[in-house]
Amino acid sequence: MVQLPRARRLLRPLTSRAALLSRISPRLALLLPLLLASKLAVHLAARGKRAGGSTVSSAERQQLIAELRAEVSAPLPHAIGGETLDADTYQRFLQVHGWSLPKAAAMLSKDIEWRKRVRPRALRPRHMPAACSQRGWVVLMRHQGSGNLTEDEPSPPEAAAAHSGRPAYLPTLRIGHYFGRGKGGGGRSLHPPHTKPPLAHWVYTRHGMPVTYVNVRAWHPERFTSRDECTRFCAYHMEHYIRRMPVRRGRRVQRACILISLSGFKASMVPHVCECIQVLRRHYPGRLGVACLYNTPSYWYPFWRIFCGLFDEEIMSKVHFLPASVADVAGAMAWVDKQQLHAFL
Repeated sequence: MVQLPRARRLLRPLTSRAALLSRISPRLALLLPLLLASKLAVHLAARGKRAGGSTVSSAERQQLIAELRAEVSAPLPHAIGGETLDADTYQRFLQVHGWSLPKAAAMLSKDIEWRKRVRPRALRPRHMPAACSQRGWVVLMRHQGSGNLTEDEPSPPEAAAAHSGRPAYLPTLRIGHYFGRGKGGGGRSLHPPHTKPPLAHWVYTRHGMPVTYVNVRAWHPERFTSRDECTRFCAYHMEHYIRRMPVRRGRRVQRACILISLSGFKASMVPHVCECIQVLRRHYPGRLGVACLYNTPSYWYPFWRIFCGLFDEEIMSKVHFLPASVADVAGAMAWVDKQQLHAFL
């Protein structure tokens, strides 16, 4: 509860305006309770967040992680596709629920059942040929000794921007290839490759986060063979993120960066976007470091209201709409590298 002296301080500026409002217009005076309620609600929310973040000490966190491990035991790696649930996994599920043990246990139990069914760590591009044959979701990498653009790379205008003094991501930026043809992929190489191609290097932000670029115009989820393919495709990309996470300052990076160019967004994409959001929220909590949206069309915002309802507070705090001056991958990377972001838990 708000202490009485604090409540009085909050009330004072509003009550002093009440008499003036009543003299000007009785209808305006009726807005006073709403203004007061809003101000108190904001104050209580902020105060609750500060208290929630400061009441869980490091020792208590370790105790909660141990209790969650005892309540939800880790399955054998082969049962969920080869991955191991470590202490960081338990910590991520606790953090997104404000260190609430019952909520984290319920969410983690459902996640383990999902992993037994989907086995995301064992997924390969050949399991999602229709999705991986597209170039809508691109894992950014550099190729040594290559300054020429290929047909799969960003357009020449973006490369020209990079040569004009902007950060040099694009002159050597190439989309990796899956060296071999995937079944059902229409004879086209599948992306992203499960292993890093020779002479290639993954692209990272200044903070150490791996980067995936989503070109909405080149993404056609309506061509997927099933809804499960969309789920598997999103899970495969998240696992690809995790494999690319480097060790910085003696610690493994835990979060990832996604750049999304919204030009060409279509209403038919809404259910597929919702599915991807659910995969991220339910099965990869705390993995998103930053999501940058740019090239936003004027008709985007009604759809954004739909997606906002699916985001939890943790994900919502990582989403950024970039300035209109940002129009390509190089500009988005430059914007990200200027921000103070947290790549660790």
